[in-house]
Amino acid sequence: MAYRVLMELVARPDSIHEWIWDEQNEERGVAANGNADFKHQTGGKAWTGKLTSDGTVWEYDAESDADTKMAELDAADSTNRRYKVVEVWWLS
Repeated sequence: MAYRVLMELVARPDSIHEWIWDEQNEERGVAANGNADFKHQTGGKAWTGKLTSDGTVWEYDAESDADTKMAELDAADSTNRRYKVVEVWWLS
């Protein structure tokens, strides 16, 4: 198996709080009028392996190597872009 470092296609704008942008922040509840159940989910949902056509796709055999590269990319990024490591499955 391989592990790939992905980055958000669109970095979170400074004007938007992280908790609003966070795609994992999902709420369920009753709407203000008390008549309907609602689901509210916001945030970036587009992830990519590279931002430009000549960019590098970071893929590793070991998850720990991918985690190390993800931390390196995150530390070097001055934007609010998030990074994550995903397991890549190949079907034959």
